[in-house]
Amino acid sequence: MSRILIVDDEPAIISTLRDILVPFGHEVSTAENGLAGLEKAKAEHFDLIISDISMPLMNGIEFLSQIPQISPGTHRVLLTAHTLEEYIDQLAQHNLSCVLTKSVPFPVAEVISTVDALISRQIFGLDRNVPNIQSRESFEIRTHDDLVTACDLLSEFAPEKRQNHLNTVLNEILTNAVYYGSLDLPGDRKETWNHDFVIPHEKAVVIEFAVGLDRRAISITDRGGRLERHTVLHWLHRQMVHDNNGLPLGIFDNHGRGFFISRSFSDRLLISIERGKRCEVTLVLFDTIAPAGEKPLVILEI
Repeated sequence: MSRILIVDDEPAIISTLRDILVPFGHEVSTAENGLAGLEKAKAEHFDLIISDISMPLMNGIEFLSQIPQISPGTHRVLLTAHTLEEYIDQLAQHNLSCVLTKSVPFPVAEVISTVDALISRQIFGLDRNVPNIQSRESFEIRTHDDLVTACDLLSEFAPEKRQNHLNTVLNEILTNAVYYGSLDLPGDRKETWNHDFVIPHEKAVVIEFAVGLDRRAISITDRGGRLERHTVLHWLHRQMVHDNNGLPLGIFDNHGRGFFISRSFSDRLLISIERGKRCEVTLVLFDTIAPAGEKPLVILEI
């Protein structure tokens, strides 16, 4: 049985989260603000903490930033109704990479999936992001021709109006997965990358795509595991935060924009990392209207 602490100043949210988690066998404790949550975290061990951001006395980011010193193994999840742009600099500063949003309707499935993935350490695979899979396929990327073919083929996986954008997004993700992930080349020296490569089978980039009842998803997995969550947060911060002229801080960056582009395009972007072994980037596209509200940020690392 896992022990979960819920910290929120809205009784309705606490009640909802408790009703979601208890039936799955989790033991749930609660606190009404970050200061009270900190006292509980000092007195008891929790496997996972879910905290709102905006609260009196101590906000959720300040609260969760202290948890690694108190309980290094405790997973941290933020819950908010605000946009990530308001907090991305603080998230990057404190390496907080899992932010669920109070969308409409309330993201019950995302809460369950994220909590289960973190506690079980089973963070990979399309099954947790696409319930009731109707069909699925997979193939490997070992050459540049494979990469180009995959981008063209999978572009048709999206609705017609989004196909050109999907091609661009896939090219960004696949290029980084191949050159940075599998071939272990420096990410900030793309001018040195060339197309003449053959990746061994055991290091090939794997693409899997699946169709569910109300969504479709594409996952891209490299077997390098070089990516780190603080790196993703850094590059997202560079694109989300603007300077005094209203331009993104990273407008002239030639590296790192792929994460921002991918998140902007997809209905859900999920990144799972097992350091030194593999990294999986998953794009989810809803066939129906996506839940209203800010998109979550889900970067899981084990």
